[in-house]
Amino acid sequence: MIQYGRSIRWFNNYEDEVEFSKENGFDFMQIWYANGEIVLDKVPEPKEEVILNSKFPVIIHALLDINEFEEHVPKIIKILKNLTHDEVIIHPVCKSEKITKTTIIKLSEKVSEANRLFKEEGITLFVENNSRLDPINYDADEINTLYSKNIGVELLLDIAHIDNYDHLNKIVAIKKPKMLHIADKHFDVTHEHLPIGDGELDFDYIFNNVLCGFDGKIILEVVDKDVKIIKSIDMIKKILR
Repeated sequence: MIQYGRSIRWFNNYEDEVEFSKENGFDFMQIWYANGEIVLDKVPEPKEEVILNSKFPVIIHALLDINEFEEHVPKIIKILKNLTHDEVIIHPVCKSEKITKTTIIKLSEKVSEANRLFKEEGITLFVENNSRLDPINYDADEINTLYSKNIGVELLLDIAHIDNYDHLNKIVAIKKPKMLHIADKHFDVTHEHLPIGDGELDFDYIFNNVLCGFDGKIILEVVDKDVKIIKSIDMIKKILR
């Protein structure tokens, strides 16, 4: 059964975001972890307590540099245990050093150790593919390297990170995703996350040909006005019906 989530507007009141999600058919929200903390501008510490008290499901999306894994994975595990979560997303980037042909090997090793720690706590790790903006775990060869060394790690496929449909098909052939980030984009732009229908992606083709039968979690990464978010998710639900 498909579950629909959305990336929270971290700059808004948290209770308002929860009510908006409930009123518009979302099953959960995605919350970012970056620079050592949960990214929610208007939530006091401890933020985990506020999230739990809202009684609305969330998933943590952790942005980690390749050299931040050792420091932050234990902190993330502590947060996940407080929230009683059994899934986590890591979005890996490499800003702290130059990317070379061997960087993906280093990242694969970091992911392997992180996955070991998460598995000890009963947590499933999802790793996100990147776009040309952050060219690590981006092209099909790199993605194949990471998942061939980490069989138990799941793929979070960000559809807005693809260059073209051939790129998308190659990724899906390596690892079928159980979780998606969706947003629209133009193919000649390095990195975009637009409301559905505002770019060039053909979601009818994507879901009826490349991801036919998808039955997992879909996270709408459209941080925009209410009407844009509602229209976007309605368009996706119509396709999947």
